[in-house]
Amino acid sequence: MSHVTPESSKPGRKPPRNYFARSEQLRLLMLVGSLGLVVLLMIRAADPETWRWIAPDDATEEAAPGESAEVVPNQIEVPRKAVAGDNGTDGEFRVVANRPPATPYTIGGQDMPGGDASRDKVWAQPDALAKVEDSSPFRASDFEAWSQIFDNMRAATTQDLSAKHAPLVQFGQLFQQSKLYRGKLVTIQGTVRRCVKLPPNSLDERAGNLWQLWVFSGGDNSPIVIYSMNLPEGFPVGNEIHETVSLQAVYFKKWVYAAQGGTMTAPLLLARNVNWQAPAVVEREITGFEIAVGVGCTLVGAVVLTGFIWWNNRHRDSQVEKLVRGRNRKQFEENAADIEVGVSVRDQLGALSASLKNQSSSEEVNDQSTP
Repeated sequence: MSHVTPESSKPGRKPPRNYFARSEQLRLLMLVGSLGLVVLLMIRAADPETWRWIAPDDATEEAAPGESAEVVPNQIEVPRKAVAGDNGTDGEFRVVANRPPATPYTIGGQDMPGGDASRDKVWAQPDALAKVEDSSPFRASDFEAWSQIFDNMRAATTQDLSAKHAPLVQFGQLFQQSKLYRGKLVTIQGTVRRCVKLPPNSLDERAGNLWQLWVFSGGDNSPIVIYSMNLPEGFPVGNEIHETVSLQAVYFKKWVYAAQGGTMTAPLLLARNVNWQAPAVVEREITGFEIAVGVGCTLVGAVVLTGFIWWNNRHRDSQVEKLVRGRNRKQFEENAADIEVGVSVRDQLGALSASLKNQSSSEEVNDQSTP
């Protein structure tokens, strides 16, 4: 007895996939993810910034922010140790002996350009400045001098606040010679690490909102705190910034503030404006060749990825398919003996052909026997 192989068990044909199986769902997820990756790569390839590494700009590096600010021709250099023959404390800022009478703005016994009249200008009344107390937070006694400095700076001209009237100083000079610099215009250059907006002063509603800048100059690890009336357009604001600036400000006092390590002291100044140069953004058009290369690389990568997924899954059957195929084969083998094969279609067609042939032969004999 011949055996009939069911359609599901033929080696050349597979049963339909069970899309509820986990492996099938994983394969569909991988295919959909591959399609999404192709779309994402195409979008990324359309961005010109993605391909700038292929043809980098040849433009020279831009100048550092703040380089264009006016710089004082000479910088103040005050000896850090007492000169031999003088009675002084080691480490104290002193002026070299046998020199003409010096001011905090004197270098080597010669006044810097600008004259004493412009460089020794005091932006508040001496009696008001005398009430200012160093190494302390803001006090009520400080308000009169602060208010006078604020009003005078707001009414000053640009020429009055120019760098030629303000010598360049650093943290150590202000910290060690606080009384000499109090109420005078100086130039600060450095890096702003923090810039926040302060609320209006309850003691002076005219002050409005001030900007608090924490500036680190040179190699100093201690900040210089500057209150500024204005900020340049586009200047970043936050607790973690890194912007190079140059500004002219009036020194006020050594101000005490609370820090993580405890109570700290920093020079405090008031400025009207901040000299800052925004970084220039250099734009370059992407050529058609660069776009074509980018799109081509994206398509090749997508095709390779899709082909790898298809090749890896082309002969892989799910566990459900294997289980169904095994059950069908076992059921067929158990019931194969009870299957009635009957007459095959080929035998039926052969019998019909023979019958038609015999019928045709008998008709020919009848035609010949007829007179």
